[in-house]
Order: sequence, then C-alpha cells, then structure tokens
Amino acid sequence: MQPEGPYRFTETLGECQVGRAWAALDGQDRPVTVAVLEGAAAADQRWREAFANAANVLAQTPGGHRYVNADFAAAEPWIAYPSEEEGAAERLFRSLGMDYQRTPTAEMLPPPPAAVSATSGVPAQSAVSAPPAVGSAPVATDPLDPSGGRRIAPVQPAPKRRDWISIVGALVLTLVAGTAGFFLGAGREKEAATPTPSASPSLPPYEATQLAINKAKFEGELAPLVEPWLTRIGGCTVYDQPGAPKLPADEKGHVFCHYGGAWLHFTLYPGQKQKDTARAYRQQLNLAGGSLAPGLREASTTKGGVTGKPGSYVEYAFEGEDGRAICGVWWDPDDMQGAFYIETLCKDGVDGDWDALRDLWQRGS
Repeated sequence: MQPEGPYRFTETLGECQVGRAWAALDGQDRPVTVAVLEGAAAADQRWREAFANAANVLAQTPGGHRYVNADFAAAEPWIAYPSEEEGAAERLFRSLGMDYQRTPTAEMLPPPPAAVSATSGVPAQSAVSAPPAVGSAPVATDPLDPSGGRRIAPVQPAPKRRDWISIVGALVLTLVAGTAGFFLGAGREKEAATPTPSASPSLPPYEATQLAINKAKFEGELAPLVEPWLTRIGGCTVYDQPGAPKLPADEKGHVFCHYGGAWLHFTLYPGQKQKDTARAYRQQLNLAGGSLAPGLREASTTKGGVTGKPGSYVEYAFEGEDGRAICGVWWDPDDMQGAFYIETLCKDGVDGDWDALRDLWQRGS
C-alpha cells in the first residue's frame, strides 16, 4: 500500500521504526524523494510535531536540506525533497534518533552463492545487510512498531513500548535533530556526585528519591554536568538502552529529562569538533530567532550560576509545526566535552519571558 499524496510513488528507498522514504514522480514527472511518518507515530501528535520540527530545522541549517512540498496535517505526514537533495530523508529520520535502513537495490544484492564461492568463498548472505526481519533483535527494541513489516498501514504499538513516544517526540527539538539530525570528546574522569539520600538526611523524601533515581542514570563523565539538577528533574531516559533511541554517531552519551514544562538534554561528545558543531547550529538559530522570540541575547561566554565554571552560552528559538515558537538555552562548560540545553514553548512554557528561562539555566549551571 502506497501513501497518499500528489505523487506517483515508484519504490521504497529505505525505512525505520516510524516511517519510510519513497522514490516518486510529481505531476511533471520530476523525481522527488518523499519521507512519510507512518503507523503509531503518525497517530500521535507529539511524533507529528517532532517530524515537522525536524524537517523545518533541517531546512534552516547550513548544509541542510530544503524541501519542495509537505503536508504535516495529513493522516500520515509527509515531506518531499528534490532528487538532488541526496540523503535528505535518511538524515531527517536519523535526526529523530531512528535506525534508518536503506532498501537493498539490485546493485547492492550479492551474487548467487555459487559465484561467490568460486571467487572469495564468502557466503552470499554475508555480502549485504538486509533490513531487520520480523522478530530480530533490532525490531524487538522498536518503541513503536514491533512488526518490522514493509507496509504503509498504521501498526498498533505494543503497550510496553507506547510510553516511549512522548520521550522521542520531544527529541525533535533536538533535531532536529534530527535530525537533525538534530548536537561532542573525551571528558574527564568521573567526579564525586551529590551525596546520596542516606548521606543527606536534610533532603525531603521526594527530592531524596529523585536524587537516587537520577544519580544512577548519570554515571561517568556526565555526572558533573547534571549534579545541580539531580533532585529536581524527572522521567530521565538514557539513549542506547533497551527501548530508547539510538545514540547519534556524533554523540558519546545522551540523557533526556523533564523539568515541569521544559525538556532537558544532557549530552556528551566524542571530541571538541562535535561539540563545536552542535553549538554552532544553535548559534545559527540565535541569529535567526529574534523575530520569533524577541528579547533573546547574543551568544556569549559566561560562568555557570552554581558551579562558577566558564562556558559557552547560547539562547535560540525556532518555530514549531503549529506556528508556536520554541525557546532554548544551550550551555557547555569549557572543562568537559559535554553540554546541556533546555527547551520549552516560548509562550506556554515561560510566557515569552526570557528572564524565566535564564533563571532556570542559572540554577542548574
């Protein structure tokens, strides 16, 4: 079954847990690539917003991909890229943390077993990595569609995976990922974290419990970055754990958390280059976001409000699918290859008050 839209779909180019990419022709027989959000993800508003936001951020990013048409309000949202924008659909899905797999083509398929045996002795099935089969390990960790089948119809999610939709839906704001995509080296050794509840009897029971839960998720190099937040954040999920999104190739560690109406991302990068690239992306959003969220300041170098550590500070804004602006603050200390960023709806989250978001950053930096 092919998706709906103003195109003549010819073949699938690749797929992931939440959608797939199609080769298609428009009304003038011009080739395009169409990325489609499918199944349970298409039926969830948070995923729909994540898909649209990732596409828009990718289109605004230097070196990104501009699309020629889209319908984010369709039953299965889609976006069309011109044929010259190679890899656009794959980059879009990967910016959402998905494991996108290209569909094997005739050129990619291995020769018959006999021919292979006569030349290299390598079994035919080892010459190509096919998409995960039904019941395989990769499909089992799919948060939305454990069937793994090649079909465009919505697939009912397994109940135990459903709770992940809200987490990855918020991932968009990263992406965009992203996707963007979307946003990294060797950090310093593990530092002593905030005392455990038993060592801090003055903590109220709720905060003591949150500290114990969160502390276990931030071992190693991310521990110093999250220390001021440990008693306040909740719902934290570690990337690359069972049921969680795949860790992007340009990140070494990533933990996503909630704080009231705000989303927090704590990220560790494999090197200075990756961290600089992630910061530069938000600096571009800073330059373009003044009209969306008046009052944001220029990027600067400043000290954390709690730790006193020097680091890079960037305020930024971008537009969501429904036209509402999203405000964010990025901060990365100079003494580690890590960063955290806070994002929330500019109006519904902080009522357009940048000072409120700055105060939240200061109390956790």
